[in-house]
Amino acid sequence: MTEKQLKNLLFFKKLTSIGIFFGFLVFLSSFFVSGTSAPYQLSIGISIIVSSMLLFGFGLFLPLMEEASGEDINKQKETSSL
Repeated sequence: MTEKQLKNLLFFKKLTSIGIFFGFLVFLSSFFVSGTSAPYQLSIGISIIVSSMLLFGFGLFLPLMEEASGEDINKQKETSSL
């Protein structure tokens, strides 16, 4: 992996960690609230956690997509110059 790819991965890792932590706090707070807001907070907490995990998955596959497309572009340039 290149340094640029590692920086992007670290960014997604930090962002995902913050999102999961915040989602977990909202999820836990839903057990201590009363009234009609408890189910809403529960679903919001779970949604934040799931979206953070999806963001991390996207962040993992982003360098793979760049690497795969970069090799194809280089091969096309070489063949077109011949």
